[in-house]
Amino acid sequence: MKKFDSVKSLKIFAVIALVLIVAGAFVLGFAGYNKDVRYKAHCEVKVTAEENFGDVNKQMTDTAESVFSSRGIHFVYKETMDDGRSVIYLFDGTDSISDEVLADLNKKLEKGFASSTVTVDVRAVRYNAEGYSSLGEMWWLLLAAGILLILAFFYTAIRYKWAAAGAVALTVIVSSALAAMVCALVRVVITPAFLAVMAGSFAFSVLTTLYFANVIREDRKNVANEGLGAAELVSGAFREVFLKTLASVVALVVIALLVLVLAPSGGKFAAMEMLVCFVCAAATTVFGYGGLYALFAKK
Repeated sequence: MKKFDSVKSLKIFAVIALVLIVAGAFVLGFAGYNKDVRYKAHCEVKVTAEENFGDVNKQMTDTAESVFSSRGIHFVYKETMDDGRSVIYLFDGTDSISDEVLADLNKKLEKGFASSTVTVDVRAVRYNAEGYSSLGEMWWLLLAAGILLILAFFYTAIRYKWAAAGAVALTVIVSSALAAMVCALVRVVITPAFLAVMAGSFAFSVLTTLYFANVIREDRKNVANEGLGAAELVSGAFREVFLKTLASVVALVVIALLVLVLAPSGGKFAAMEMLVCFVCAAATTVFGYGGLYALFAKK
């Protein structure tokens, strides 16, 4: 079987990653992220029933949507919660739902459920453009990521030497940049869960690169590999790292697909973020770390 060429794969991956990062940065600079409506000035209308049995959910959603439709109002998407007892409608703009519309909705729901023991409540909350701002959370995330990266760098330097430490740090940084820019490029909807997804992919990148470094270290101890250079050691370790990383990514993809099928719209958007970020992290580890280590190591 043909051996894995870590340096050649690094060059190819570096070109692809650079193109994606530059293209993503261009899109981000001119169009910004494709943000979820919750990041904008918006209105949320929550329709809640005390109980959900029979066709309660269908009746209250049909009534609400008929009121919105009759007034020419279109919601961005809706989310069903609490086992179908609650439905949240999200509208773009703080003035998208007037008090008159809410009064009409309440009137129609009261009439629709007049012969029922179920009480239906309607509440509306309006958010300005900063209603779901995550700027403060972003700085805390960057601080935590920086501390984790520094700890990982010195841990790797002590345990696996400086070449491995440099390769780990650069791989993790490129992984995060690639994930952030690809999300901008392919116009993934950015939700309030995006920072958590980025944090998860960052941690995944750290763990997989450290695993790659450990496999190389263990292979170096093998007397059969005595005298082998860094590139040969990477080539020998590649198959194990690739299969383990692939298994992890497949598991994450299955979870994301389940979320896409079963979750409400907000969850579906978060699942798409997870797919993009974790695939970028895995690809950077598999095709980037080994080549960087081979370049940084003297032997």
